[in-house]
Amino acid sequence: MNSRIKTNPVRVKIYTDEYLMQGLVHTKPGGYRERASDLLNDPTVRFLVLTDAWFRPAKEETASFRSCPSLMVRIEDIKLLIPFEDREDVPRPTAPGASSTW
Repeated sequence: MNSRIKTNPVRVKIYTDEYLMQGLVHTKPGGYRERASDLLNDPTVRFLVLTDAWFRPAKEETASFRSCPSLMVRIEDIKLLIPFEDREDVPRPTAPGASSTW
């Protein structure tokens, strides 16, 4: 039996002291935890999982972006999280080393 929990994917950009990341966080539809900020404010959540993720060192603007299917970020390391309502609002890097407008 293949059962899945319904989630709302939200494209986000995350800044930490060390990395710039982009990917999808998955929120639960309706009520509590529907927004990305609800995940950050939940005292029981210690990590945020990004899927379809891209990252690069924050201080190396010319560094190549790397992709990975999923990425875990410790909540206390997040300095800034920017959610985008439309998944296409923010351009994605197309390949490691590709120039990007983010």
